[in-house]
Amino acid sequence: MGYSGWYCFFCRIVSLLVLASLPGFPALSGEAPVADDRAAQVQPEADHEWLRRAEPDSIVCPFRNRIDYDHGEIECGLIEVPENRETAASRSLELHYVRIAAQVDDDEAAREDPVIYLTGGPGVAVGGYVERLKDHPILERRDLYILEQRGIGSSGEFCTFSGQRNRADRVKHEFEESLRAGLEDARDCARNAKAQGIDLSAYNTWENARDVRSLRLALGYEDWNVWGISYGSHLGQALMHVDPVGTRAVVLDAIVPNDLFGMGLISEWYQRDLDKLFEACEQQSGCARHYPELEQRFLAAIEDLAETPETVELDPDERYPEGKATVFHNIIGGLPFSLLYEQDQHPAIPAIMDGFSEVVADRDENFFRAIPQVDTSGGFESSAGMSLAVRCNDGYTARAAEMAEEQAAAHPVISQVFGTPAIARESAELCEDMGMAPRPRIQYQPIVSSLAALVVNGAWDPITPPPMARHILPGLFNARYVEFPHAGHGPTRSVECAGDFMNDFFDDPEAELDWDCVEDGEDAAEYIAPYFATDGPRRAFLAMQEDEEGLRNHAAWAGTTLAFVVIGGLAITGGFIGRRINRTPIRTVGGSRLLTLLAVLGILAWLGGMAAAAHATAEVTEALFLFGFVSWASLVAWLAPLSVILAVAGTVQTIRYRELLPSASLVGLILTALGVIGTALVGLVWNLWPF
Repeated sequence: MGYSGWYCFFCRIVSLLVLASLPGFPALSGEAPVADDRAAQVQPEADHEWLRRAEPDSIVCPFRNRIDYDHGEIECGLIEVPENRETAASRSLELHYVRIAAQVDDDEAAREDPVIYLTGGPGVAVGGYVERLKDHPILERRDLYILEQRGIGSSGEFCTFSGQRNRADRVKHEFEESLRAGLEDARDCARNAKAQGIDLSAYNTWENARDVRSLRLALGYEDWNVWGISYGSHLGQALMHVDPVGTRAVVLDAIVPNDLFGMGLISEWYQRDLDKLFEACEQQSGCARHYPELEQRFLAAIEDLAETPETVELDPDERYPEGKATVFHNIIGGLPFSLLYEQDQHPAIPAIMDGFSEVVADRDENFFRAIPQVDTSGGFESSAGMSLAVRCNDGYTARAAEMAEEQAAAHPVISQVFGTPAIARESAELCEDMGMAPRPRIQYQPIVSSLAALVVNGAWDPITPPPMARHILPGLFNARYVEFPHAGHGPTRSVECAGDFMNDFFDDPEAELDWDCVEDGEDAAEYIAPYFATDGPRRAFLAMQEDEEGLRNHAAWAGTTLAFVVIGGLAITGGFIGRRINRTPIRTVGGSRLLTLLAVLGILAWLGGMAAAAHATAEVTEALFLFGFVSWASLVAWLAPLSVILAVAGTVQTIRYRELLPSASLVGLILTALGVIGTALVGLVWNLWPF
């Protein structure tokens, strides 16, 4: 999960937000049953009529200029399907799919049973998945297909301007009113979609499953393997029911049960992970020592901002027409929640919580001005319309409303991060008002199947945790449960050995599993403690938004002084080498050349070290840039003042021994030392010194 904002997946996560309950499920054949009073259904065989009308069309991939790949590695196409198979006279949709070719050696052939990847969200566009999965080890043996689900991206997206319309009416400065403005966006989305002739009732998990079956038939595969994560796991369960003949083996990861068990308990699941995190922090001496009372301070920061949100003045623009934005407490609680998704980001979470506690306590104006201007997409494009419809039609929103009061009572601080009971009720009412009431609950009973399956979960998954995965096991008679002990959301996508793990399973679904991959695939998080605290990165980001000219001036200053440093360093080194080659006697000039050269080396090491620290920070999570860098940047930071001391000492010695130095050397040494001092002062201005 790249992003220009360190802010990661928060907006997407909030769209995932709802889930709920469990028991047994009658074994059914064919399509999921619908209520008797529904319109006549199009039977599964009717898909062939659509396939005869339109064979798959190849297209230039819509992400061609955003994702780097060679010809033949990735291909895209379109298939035609009915919008609503439960209505006899349905209009058609064109759905976009992607094929990522297997990356096998020249003397080998790809397996004949490809994998269909079922995307999450619901509503996330295909581009982000292609970029992430194009190098996944699953491709070492098999082709991978990804269907861009109906209503998303190039598969008939609608509500493309959701959240961007009428901004003057949507920017609110009270939390509940801000959420209510989001409901108005959703209402406009649904109203405009219906005006375009879109049948919103057709955007649900069962129609999505039928679309996957249609894609298989259109591509001519008798069967294939299924891999679904998060919402894709819900879709995978529906597909096991809709297309058992065409499903060879299944991997379901980060489970959303078909009966929505566990949905709507997001506060409980988040608290579960927080309890584990605070306990693990206490057990690591550095974390416990540098972040004392972390839990209390973090929760206090949420409550503080919930009670008194921070409204800041900004330059008016399209996003904030009145020149004001308000930062609410959901930012404080939401970012650590989103970081729990990826285990690689776990080491930074305590540091980020500590940073949040500090900036909220200090009411740091730069922080609160920067946050509203951060890109919150997390590099993933998402369809608000499709997400709205699926969550309404499948009953996610209704389940959240049912559980909201209970969650608020059980977790009064954490539950505030995800909204209020009033907004949850109004969300469910909006679904009803816009004709997207939950479908018959008999369709959403636990799935029963004898297909070979792996049910996989990360022990640290904050939104679809292991209890939800274990819930579906009784109905899957040929399934095995796999829990990665240190992984977050979707370990089959992120754990390095997971590709081979799944390929082995798809090769022989009855074979013994590689439990070494599960037990040793990821190490427990070693928390960053302490972090190198600096507001430099967020000030730089803010300057990019508000003061580009000032930032250019700082860049010019840094570039000029650095040029003196580099040229001077080369001249000193070259002179030394030249005198050695020519065997010219070296005059003793009080060590001025050596001191100045050491200052040059020190400041260059500081620059390189800071760049390396920034890279190491980004490797964990760019979110840490909100507050600073990884721990060892604190040691690198000492090189800047040390270089200044060496440069000053070198200058003093240069002046003392000026009569022994040629004029050019005298001027060069002084300019070089000034370059070192000037470069170091840039670091001081941007708070990259150790004090």
